[in-house]
Amino acid sequence: MRPPMRSSIACLRCRKSKIKCENNGGSSPCDGCIKTGKQCIFQPPEGNPPPPKRNEPPVVAKTDREGGSDRKRLKRIDEIAKSDGQKGTTYAEEVLSAPFLTEDVWDQVLDLYKLHFAPELPFLHLPTMKEKLGRRFRSPGPTDVSPEFNLVLLGVLALTARFHVDLVKYLAHITNNQPGNVRSRPMQTQVDPSTASDYYAEILSMALGPIPKTASVERVQAMLMLGLYEWGQTRPKPGGLGAWMSIGGAIRLAQFLKLGLVDEPTESANARAGQDPSQESHLILEREVMRRTMFGCFVLDRMLACGKGRVTMIQREDLCIQLPCSEDKFDLAIEVNTGMLPSRGFEQDERREINDDSVLSRFIRLVDIWGDISRYSSDGGRLTEKHPPWDSRTTFYKLNQRLQQFDASLPGTFKFSESNYRRHENHQASSAYILLHVLRCISLIMLHREYIPFVPIRCKGPEGPRDEPTFPRKEYEWPQGFWNESAEHVFRAAKDIVELIEICERKNRLPQSTLVLFGIWTAAFVGLYAHHFPQMDEKQHMRGEQILRKTDSSIPMVYQHGPTAVAYNTLDKMSTWLKMASTYVSILLQMEKYFVDIKQEFYRHEEQNRTDLTETARIATKRVRDGGSGGGLEEYELLRPQLKDFGALNPADSDRSRANRASSMGADSQGPICTPNLILPNPAEPGGVTNSAPSEAHPEVWRYSDGSQARILQSPTHGGEMPGSGTAGQVGLHVNESMFADALTTDQLHAHENQRMHWDVDAWLCGDLGDLPGHFWPQNTPK
Repeated sequence: MRPPMRSSIACLRCRKSKIKCENNGGSSPCDGCIKTGKQCIFQPPEGNPPPPKRNEPPVVAKTDREGGSDRKRLKRIDEIAKSDGQKGTTYAEEVLSAPFLTEDVWDQVLDLYKLHFAPELPFLHLPTMKEKLGRRFRSPGPTDVSPEFNLVLLGVLALTARFHVDLVKYLAHITNNQPGNVRSRPMQTQVDPSTASDYYAEILSMALGPIPKTASVERVQAMLMLGLYEWGQTRPKPGGLGAWMSIGGAIRLAQFLKLGLVDEPTESANARAGQDPSQESHLILEREVMRRTMFGCFVLDRMLACGKGRVTMIQREDLCIQLPCSEDKFDLAIEVNTGMLPSRGFEQDERREINDDSVLSRFIRLVDIWGDISRYSSDGGRLTEKHPPWDSRTTFYKLNQRLQQFDASLPGTFKFSESNYRRHENHQASSAYILLHVLRCISLIMLHREYIPFVPIRCKGPEGPRDEPTFPRKEYEWPQGFWNESAEHVFRAAKDIVELIEICERKNRLPQSTLVLFGIWTAAFVGLYAHHFPQMDEKQHMRGEQILRKTDSSIPMVYQHGPTAVAYNTLDKMSTWLKMASTYVSILLQMEKYFVDIKQEFYRHEEQNRTDLTETARIATKRVRDGGSGGGLEEYELLRPQLKDFGALNPADSDRSRANRASSMGADSQGPICTPNLILPNPAEPGGVTNSAPSEAHPEVWRYSDGSQARILQSPTHGGEMPGSGTAGQVGLHVNESMFADALTTDQLHAHENQRMHWDVDAWLCGDLGDLPGHFWPQNTPK
């Protein structure tokens, strides 16, 4: 880490203790305050009146004396966990009483929450939270601390601490410099921002306990926040299991509290029966918080269910709550009618006049549609259909109609345009707007990619599937331009995601949520596909010649220019705070090499087939690696978990890759983690059974260059058990071998991790890089 610069100023604590103050000019806490966990306050030395004696907040009281026996030390996690008789309330209160968690820091943390996570978890009423926090700091005596409220505060810190520069510094010292910390981290030469959030997530997990003994709305909220954090930080073992269990437990607890029945006629009548008129505003707010908490469960339920074999826990027919109100009505606790999700038995509620509309309520409606699209895709997509996609009897047609109706119903100010984004940004509502349109684009891509061949080498343009079931023109009457329009939806949606990124990046307002991450990954892969098969992107939405970075031999050229590079670079930045992003970066690198390899395999076998096979045999050959006429369905089925699923619940099988078996990292290590290989079949022989020597026909394949030091933040292996499809089983492909004859090694990926970033975490912490998306910088930080 860069040594601190000499400074002519000192903080109040160092002046008072008459010790050297090592700081970076007063823009961030000094080293002494970081080590002691104290609030660091700088004031000009000249003309400065003496500080008030008793009006200071409790966090800088006389217990700050250096070296005194009354100095309060923040306990280590293992000290708290091993204390006899300690309960969850003690865990939370001990950590939340840290002196560096000032009222100003809490304001900044809540702003970070609103930017990054409020659309997915919209239940925090920030005015109420700030009021409660203010009473804590200004109350002269012991405050009335709510243990359940402490759980919510820990959840907020678990999600946001990694984005707050000062908290990252404080927590890096606490977790790394005190012996015996619970995670047993190795000594690090760089600071991992995730360390700060890991600390609070660990404390929150302890405070919640293994099985809930009490039920409360706050406990549901805390479990949702913990689950969302864990989902973005998936690791090799057990992958997303922690998120799956946390969010699943939160949903069960919410159902126990009947949060999904707040607006049921009997429940609503009972709630209003003994209502005190003076408490009307409080009751309105309480009911809205309950609704929003249940919709937080709904969003994360659909998010985790996006994958094969994942079952949803919440059915929209079981929800009897109106959609969230607009943010101004929420802040002011004004009762409105927003309508409900379409459900059986409550049609009369839908007919009631809606007098409040918001981007958030539209986002919830779209989550409902996306959940059905992801279920259709995970269950087999077009392979489950018996009719062509333009037939009204197909699931594809019905889902496409729902998306079109949703688009048509959006008010003009909710539609996608830069001017509309600026309008919502002006009202501090840009995050919900971004997630609305990212999810809309994800839905279009997930639906329409079903009928686009995975390896369309023989296609001259969009022409429908080349693997059964197919719909040849001589047997079916194709609607004019149907295939072209369907493919256009995919590439146009990917370009829209890139445009959203560019708009947000101008003011560093891109939400760092897992849903946005999934959308950016999806757009990046569509761009990679368009690069290798440009005939499919007829209007060249994902083509571009603008060079975004200096030429780097360790990075494929597709990721250095045009819209695809924008998506790739954004994933690269996000990988510092979301380990799932690092996983997707590694998959993109592998897939670039994969497409080069499979095209070479195709042309080599096609040339052989022309001389070795009869015309009938050539027509019967379907496998694309054998130079056949198919569209690569057998390849796609084996890659489906990595390319189709949202994250990985159980990637334990990924340790079967050769590189992982050779790795010295333990399964549960919290140190650097690498993603060397996808779990792919060996292409050497048609049957994939024989392991042959590496292919020599790789003139186009990019090579890695060596690096002297790997970045601290690496990714977990994004594996998952490959489904056994009938096609794959017939050709005998082995899922425990690499698809690439010369698979990327651990050292190669470590070298690439070191080179691909044009900035590092140390420079971010020192303030040398300017603003990164949505991160808090203290005032007067040099940009």
